[in-house]
Amino acid sequence: IQLGDKELILEHGRFAPQASGAVIGRMGDTMVLATVVASKKESSLDYFPLSLEYQEKLYAGGRIKGSRWLKRDGKPTDEEILVSRLIDRSIRPLFPKTYKKEVQIIVTVLSVDGENMPSMVASIAASAAVHTTTLPWKGPVGVVNLGLVDGKYIVNPTNTEMSASELDLVVSSTSEAVLMIETGAKEVSEKVVVDGVKMAFDEA
Repeated sequence: IQLGDKELILEHGRFAPQASGAVIGRMGDTMVLATVVASKKESSLDYFPLSLEYQEKLYAGGRIKGSRWLKRDGKPTDEEILVSRLIDRSIRPLFPKTYKKEVQIIVTVLSVDGENMPSMVASIAASAAVHTTTLPWKGPVGVVNLGLVDGKYIVNPTNTEMSASELDLVVSSTSEAVLMIETGAKEVSEKVVVDGVKMAFDEA
C-alpha cells in the first residue's frame, strides 16, 4: 500500500499459523508482528474481555541488556502502555456489545529503523490481523499520523520530520467515520486541526 510517500507492506500466512489471525506490518526497516487469538467459549463477564499488549523488544533496536542476571525485557514502559491504548481504542468499538468471548491481541516490534514509528505500523497491522479472522468485527481500521512542517501536512512523518513539526495528529477511522483522534500541537489554529483530520481520514 502507498501511504503518503511511503510504502506499507502487510503480509499474512508466514508466521503464527496457530493464531486466529496474524499479520506482519513493515514500513522501511520497521517491522511488527500482530497476532490475534480468540477463545471458543463465552466468558461469564459482563463486559467484552479484550486484552491488548504492545511490546517493544530490546533486540528490535539492536540492544541486549548487559547485566549479569537481568536478561529479560522489563515491565511495559509508559510508551508501550500508551500505544496499547491507542490500538485498543481503535479496535474495541467495532465489536458487537453482546460479544463476550475472550480476545487477546499481542503486537511485537521485531525491528526499528529509527525513522519510521512502530506505533503506526502496529496499529494498522493489529487491525489487519483482526480482519483476517472470522470474528464479528466491523473493520478494518486505518490509522494515520499527520505532521505539519512549513505549513504542509506530512503523512506518517519520520522521527526527523516530527522533531520539526508543529502538529502531532493521530486519526483512526473506518471507511465511513472517524473513530478516534489523539493530538498535540504548538498552538495551531482549529482550521489546521480540522483540515488535518479530513486529510488523515482520506488517507486512511
